[in-house]
Amino acid sequence: MKKRTGILLGMVLVAGAVAPVAASAAEPQATNFQLPFTCGDSWRLDTWGHNPALDMVREPDQHGTEGAPLLAAEAGTVNMSFWHDNAGNVVQINHGGGYHTTYIHMESRAVNVGDTVAQGQQIGAVGRTGAGANDHPHLHFELGVDANGDGEASWGKADSERVNASFNGTEYAGASQTWRNVASNNC
Repeated sequence: MKKRTGILLGMVLVAGAVAPVAASAAEPQATNFQLPFTCGDSWRLDTWGHNPALDMVREPDQHGTEGAPLLAAEAGTVNMSFWHDNAGNVVQINHGGGYHTTYIHMESRAVNVGDTVAQGQQIGAVGRTGAGANDHPHLHFELGVDANGDGEASWGKADSERVNASFNGTEYAGASQTWRNVASNNC
């Protein structure tokens, strides 16, 4: 009887030890991110030297970039909304599953920390704020995954938690890449 109890107890301990490891090792599930602009509008996406972050301007000639409505790429809760000397107006949205989107150089912010936003809801406008914008209107966009579990995704530098961006099921990644006439499907 003692032998069976010991084996059973060992199986319970092993089973208990395996379950949390499997749960914590799971990858976050991607959501249905959409380009953060008005449905049907075309934008140019560039990685430049900061892949996988993207800089975005209106197509075909960049006119209409500054002041363009900026929409939530997916539903979530605003966990950052502030001014940064280099990045200007910044908003970050927590979409659950570890995923966060960060919007940088905004002309204005229409949301505050703690606000719940729907996909396609206006969160501000595209601008040229902060020294890092080089006085050039554009949206600097980052998709990040909270790898360290601190409730946010670090942003703005090469060793941040940013990952390849995906909109409407298409991934946009690669050093110094440009995608022309990408239409927003944020309808």
